[in-house]
Amino acid sequence: MSIRLLTESELLKQCHFDYFRGPGPGGQKRNKTSNSVRLKHEPTAIQVMAGESRSLAENKLRAVRRLRIKLAAEVREPVDLLHFEPPDWFLTVRHDKHIDASHRHALYSAVGGLMLDLLHATLGNPTAVAINLGVSTSTVIKRLEAEPEFWLAANRIRANLAMPSLTRRV
Repeated sequence: MSIRLLTESELLKQCHFDYFRGPGPGGQKRNKTSNSVRLKHEPTAIQVMAGESRSLAENKLRAVRRLRIKLAAEVREPVDLLHFEPPDWFLTVRHDKHIDASHRHALYSAVGGLMLDLLHATLGNPTAVAINLGVSTSTVIKRLEAEPEFWLAANRIRANLAMPSLTRRV
């Protein structure tokens, strides 16, 4: 199973949490409680932090979301282009050449990861990604551009192929 499709409990079994006192405003509570979170995914050594809230629970949620995005951006999964069909989970969010999965959707990071896997497999061609997924090229570009981690990963993929960076829409 793809790392991107793990349930939260399955993902957290592969992770280690550290709690610490974060910097910044917050007054007395910030100085007395360890409410900042560092989350490390052990198999990949990818780690993220969250500490902008005074709430430990909220910082944990933010750290898990950031970890999912970072895993999707940094871990490539192989794609067999000759036999590729969009996975069933993707078809649940694809509607009329668009993707209905906002940043709050459970499959948000999985969609970005799949696009990046296809971008890598198609040698940096966003139009080929769109064709393989059955969406428009502008949908692919907008989706990657909307998440800074995905945009950076897409341009790293293209840079490794000696291609020019994708440019932002105006």
